[in-house]
Amino acid sequence: MKKIFLLILVTFIQVSIYGQEAIDFEFSFPENSHFTIEQSTDNSGTMKITGPAHEIDALKKAGYSQNRKMKYLMNYTSEYVTGNKTSDSFRFNFSYSNINFDIDSDGKKQKKEGGFPNLILKGNIVNEKLAIVQPANTGSSQDQFVNAIPKYFTLDFPKRSNMKIGESFTVKRNADNKTEGYSFSGDIKYTLIKIENELAYFSISVIFKNNPTSNLKSTGNGNGEMIYNYKEKFIQSEKMKISFSSSQNQTVKIVADNILVTSYELKNLVKN
Repeated sequence: MKKIFLLILVTFIQVSIYGQEAIDFEFSFPENSHFTIEQSTDNSGTMKITGPAHEIDALKKAGYSQNRKMKYLMNYTSEYVTGNKTSDSFRFNFSYSNINFDIDSDGKKQKKEGGFPNLILKGNIVNEKLAIVQPANTGSSQDQFVNAIPKYFTLDFPKRSNMKIGESFTVKRNADNKTEGYSFSGDIKYTLIKIENELAYFSISVIFKNNPTSNLKSTGNGNGEMIYNYKEKFIQSEKMKISFSSSQNQTVKIVADNILVTSYELKNLVKN
């Protein structure tokens, strides 16, 4: 009988400890380090265009068909150097060592590969928000292109203390282009599902929310996984797959279906 009670007690203690397992989450980078971040965006889909005959004829004369297939593959490799984190900021330097585009729009292909390893940008993390404090300013036409890249990969992650398995937080991602007349947002929900050694595993769910005033109407959802090193306070990797549909009903009607796959990985970590 004593052995049975002992077994029950040990089991209760194990369950209690597991149930209390928790992490503190905040967005940051490894301190006093050099590392590489690899990011990619793979967007493929179809587009169907219908409308008046003269509009369709003009489209064909320009070399496009009514039923189009599109694929956009973009890869970015960046090198980071960080210093000490203080109570109010965390400064770092980074550069884009390699940028690769592989675009196929209705059979019209465009490839570009290069990088800007000597163009050093400076950033800072204040209150868990990443900001570029010294953008590219060489006076060349490349400055605008390089300075636009970080905004595609920057999310405002919240700071969470004592986060337990099953708990979650939501990050909003907005896209707004007044020239093209579209505006939508995505709710990205991160749910803590496992804690193992120094790593925390999150499931990801994504829901598109369309702006009612947008000319382009979009709906969709997705899922993925994020691995977070809660000892060093950095995102080790993240992958998402999103399916969405868009439509526009103006002079011509456009209906598009896309699958978007994104990835992020921090690697080659070396402490200074």
